[in-house]
Amino acid sequence: MSSTSFWDRVAEIFHLKDVPFMGVPDYMFSIEYWLGAIATSALAWQALTGLVLLLYYQPSNAYDSTMAIIHNVPFGSIILSSHLYGAYVMILAVYVHGLEVFFRGAYKRPRGAQWVLGVLLFAMTLGAAFVGYSLTGDVLSADAVGVGKGILTALGLSQVIPVFFGNGTQLDLFTRFLGWHIILASALILFFFIHFYLAEQNGFMPDPRETNYRAPALLSKNDARLKPWWPRNFVYMVSIVLFTWGIILVIPSILAIPSILGRIPILFSPYPGPSPTSPQASSVPAYPPWFFLFMYKMADMPFGLSTDILMGIFIPLIVLLIVPLLDRSDLLHPLDRPWITALFITGLTWVIELSIWSAIQPGVPVELTWFALTIVPPVVIAFGGVYAVSRVWVRVKAKPSGNGKGAGFKLSKNTALSLGYVTSLLAIIAIAVSFTLNPISDGPYVGVMWGTALISFAASLLAYFYVEYIQ
Repeated sequence: MSSTSFWDRVAEIFHLKDVPFMGVPDYMFSIEYWLGAIATSALAWQALTGLVLLLYYQPSNAYDSTMAIIHNVPFGSIILSSHLYGAYVMILAVYVHGLEVFFRGAYKRPRGAQWVLGVLLFAMTLGAAFVGYSLTGDVLSADAVGVGKGILTALGLSQVIPVFFGNGTQLDLFTRFLGWHIILASALILFFFIHFYLAEQNGFMPDPRETNYRAPALLSKNDARLKPWWPRNFVYMVSIVLFTWGIILVIPSILAIPSILGRIPILFSPYPGPSPTSPQASSVPAYPPWFFLFMYKMADMPFGLSTDILMGIFIPLIVLLIVPLLDRSDLLHPLDRPWITALFITGLTWVIELSIWSAIQPGVPVELTWFALTIVPPVVIAFGGVYAVSRVWVRVKAKPSGNGKGAGFKLSKNTALSLGYVTSLLAIIAIAVSFTLNPISDGPYVGVMWGTALISFAASLLAYFYVEYIQ
């Protein structure tokens, strides 16, 4: 049976040709257009592994049940560590996706609501990550609980502490955390579907050169370059899902190998830290996850905790939410909107600076002089630099080729097919090897084999995609 008849048969069974998803031009089969798909793939992994972990997690004994998942449950170490790194991959993908959307001007009409939903999704992702990270019951979880309570108290909201942290018992604390984690995860999935719906209705944003860097940047649904969604987009999307899942499995599994695990900083360890009641707990700095480092450093600033929180959390969130209102011009190129581009670069620089500072000096109070030396230079450099470059910027009016076949790197059909066969064979070998390993004691090695298999299958699918639709 030919590949075409196979796909036609699948489409007939599941009525996939009736699915109203929008296709894309060839040149959009590039990673920058699919960062949201990577984040979505990670979200799907989080949902699947989270449901499995829910079967074994016990709020009445949070730390011990977490460690039991690692040491006693078949494949438990793989599921737990990949659930953690799935969150890392999702957050990183959302960060990069947000940057790419901003610099392309994809928050402008008619996509303003998409941007707002994306910012809310990011905030909920961080909230779900905070609660999930605290569910382990380790020393870092205890530190996070203390910081969370301190923030609410500083904001004058101590009366709502029982709502989020329970009545003071460990059982109530982790029962609340588990409930909030599920609530936030469910809200994430709901908001994602709304975000996806708007994205489908508005369509992909074309290369800005096609509209001379002006909004609205839309692809007509009658554009001849838009091929049917099935099976072309489906094959590419599945390859992205498999590749993302493979990365989520491989990285923490490698870090969990015993000879490597002891040398991994606790910020990136795939396993929980020591119990808060153990002697080792006193030697562990009060680190948050890496994506909260900048917020923790803001709490060390010399203005009082409530002001620090306002400056480090609420003001940036509000600014992000109202970006479509702050910049209502139809100009798309970042140098055509220099002041908001400079503002965004300044904020990004602050996040990087404060994160590094927090990793080096967690919990160390900051003097006003050091605060000024950290905050002021990025403002001057970003606004001065962007303004200077924007004065000499000449808009490029040349349109892209639009067919995606003029790229510099090109494989012959036979070479692509050979690569597909080799990677498929590698995937089969990796899976076969994984069956010879112990699912408990050899968990990290099993994770490496599974991750390698998924990445190899993704490569095989991309080779097939290249031969069938691009080459």
